Amino acid sequence: MSVEAHPAVTSRRRKVLVFSRNYPSDSMPLLGPWVEQWARATARHADVQVVAPVPYCPPVSSHLAISRFRRIPKKETINGIPVTRPRFISGPGYSLHSFESRLWNLSLTPELDRLREEFRFELIHAHFSYPDGAVAAALGRRYGVPVIITEHARWRPWMDHYPTVRRIAVAASSQAAYHTAVSHFVSGLIREYTGDSPRLLVTHPGVDGSVFTPIADDSQRNLDQIVYVGRLHLVKGVDMLLRAMSRLVRHRPALRLLLVGANFYAATSREVDYIHRLADELNLGSHVDFAGSLPREAVAEAIRRSALLVLPSRSETFGSVLIEALASGIPVVATRCGGPEEIVTDEVGRLVATEDWEALAVAIDNLLDSLDRYPAAVLREYALARFSWERLMAKMLSLYEDALDRPTGEFRMSAGAP
Repeated sequence: MSVEAHPAVTSRRRKVLVFSRNYPSDSMPLLGPWVEQWARATARHADVQVVAPVPYCPPVSSHLAISRFRRIPKKETINGIPVTRPRFISGPGYSLHSFESRLWNLSLTPELDRLREEFRFELIHAHFSYPDGAVAAALGRRYGVPVIITEHARWRPWMDHYPTVRRIAVAASSQAAYHTAVSHFVSGLIREYTGDSPRLLVTHPGVDGSVFTPIADDSQRNLDQIVYVGRLHLVKGVDMLLRAMSRLVRHRPALRLLLVGANFYAATSREVDYIHRLADELNLGSHVDFAGSLPREAVAEAIRRSALLVLPSRSETFGSVLIEALASGIPVVATRCGGPEEIVTDEVGRLVATEDWEALAVAIDNLLDSLDRYPAAVLREYALARFSWERLMAKMLSLYEDALDRPTGEFRMSAGAP
């Protein structure tokens, strides 16, 4: 049966196991919020259990960054969805990266066997191909259930640096009922390693239109404020945005930049320090506000109160914050770095080249001068018509049904499986 032939909502609620290391917790609230939103959207139509593996951490000083792993509860309920967090053995950094799928299998299988007795999941939906998807493929064979893998990360140059990881990820892709990517950009990179396949599809992330809404009173919108939302990484191009601001404030002295976000890995703390120093060096102290990490509702409020949103990334596999801004009724400026090209058109904002802070400044300047060309209702309609969770889930539920219709064991993993 073709995917399109399945109804968007099945006659009964399926039992779906969402499998992903990237899932937020109180200790690491910025880890995988997009996966959590995906699980919440799925839970409207299916019974969902999340398994979010956590690295095992021995008793260590609470001053060490790794100690936060010990503070993550092994079981909890987040937004009505049960989350199990079994521990797995790992090494520091990427020291055991090529062996992670095997370590996960050894560590997690007993816990999954117990969970299987309590929650008879019919399908596994893994987020990220390795090690999550590779392990999910092995679990699918073990329990006789289909697996769908959704990739959020870019495969190049990652797969070129880790040939063992590449072999395992490609093998998992061959067994999965469907291997989906969050953008055509990501699916194109996967295709370079797996070849063409009708089971390699694009499933964009969605936007929650009930959270990201336009401001009720347009007079409360600050037309002298632009906003950035995301981690404070150099790969996100925050340094380029600061340099663009240094040019903009020369003739827009009232302009302010609100930076919403933080980092959750200690290894990137030096990047945060550099970004703060750069703001000082560029004499932007009175023009830049570092808001840090905010709850989703506060993020939505910050966005809707701003004139426009900027995503100056050097690499972006999709760019969910762009559709959140559009659903909130504000235009966007982004770089041509992968995913944003599938979102941003002249109808809703501007695209510029990466690494060109002067072009970024010009695009922001032009957009600020022409805000009346971007009515909030039009921007919102554009976002919801293309990227609402309802639209995404109609497609995803069809993929679930198609995968469940197939004979058990139709897809076999090649030699070298974890």
